[in-house]
Amino acid sequence: MIKNQTVSIPTKDITAESHRNKGKPCDANSIISQGDLLISEVLFNPRTGGVDFVEIYNNSNHEVDLKELQLANVNAAGTIANVKNVSTKQLMIAPGSYWVITTNHNNVKQYYQTTFPTHFVQISSLPAFNNDKGTVILRSNGQVLDRLNYDAKIHHPLIRDEDGISIERVSFTVATNEPGNFKSAAALAGFATPTYQNSQREISGEDDVILLSKTFSPDGDNFEDLLSLNYQVAQNSSLATVNIYSDKGKLVRKLVKNQTIGAKGVLTWDGLDDNGSISAIGIYVILFDIFDLQGNTKRFKNTCALAGKLN
Repeated sequence: MIKNQTVSIPTKDITAESHRNKGKPCDANSIISQGDLLISEVLFNPRTGGVDFVEIYNNSNHEVDLKELQLANVNAAGTIANVKNVSTKQLMIAPGSYWVITTNHNNVKQYYQTTFPTHFVQISSLPAFNNDKGTVILRSNGQVLDRLNYDAKIHHPLIRDEDGISIERVSFTVATNEPGNFKSAAALAGFATPTYQNSQREISGEDDVILLSKTFSPDGDNFEDLLSLNYQVAQNSSLATVNIYSDKGKLVRKLVKNQTIGAKGVLTWDGLDDNGSISAIGIYVILFDIFDLQGNTKRFKNTCALAGKLN
């Protein structure tokens, strides 16, 4: 499985989910209510040298003070245990924002793209989240705000190595432990999306793959050096294979091979072939194949022109 694709993440769009509690008085100092903060993403099996993290989402329409928040797990008897205070001082987070709780924010930033690098809370220790299964609990003033019972079997069945791959929440309007509401973060999103909306989220609309521009010139002048393909898929946890051919039908670049993709994203081609050489000026055909575990497939075909300076 390829793990080194570079993906440009699209501009953040805060959906109506962040306004679920519309009409609630916007008192920044009020006690956190159930439904205000939800578990959004969990990394419980980090790669060697990595650390766990829990991402939370402000699902309300008002600021929330994390000083009131606690993180916990459960013991063998099923009782809440290992309660950790998230912040010892006031820390207000905006509605519709994603924040990450971890023991080493620099470590997380080392392994994953972080769109909002200040949206971290670093604490001395997390409750233990085992690699096979466990429970993540958010609570405030003795009240459980959200609870996720996770299992490593949540991960995509075609993933061979689960180390370093987070599980992401698909919907904030569906019960946390509803089957299918947490799925493996997409390979094309870097296997985790700390501080940013989840790659495996709900979207509206049909499957589509389009070119932002049909012409590019990878000559290093910082103008249209990359070819960008916007994609979206309605079925979460889909896989994709993306190949680029010359107009003569020769395979030039295997851009993606059987990798999990997010619900929406941008894939780029720098003009290099599989040998690392710049491809010749000309017309190229991009075949973007999407498939799922039920055997459903869909192919999108786009044509582009690789331009350059004539000698």
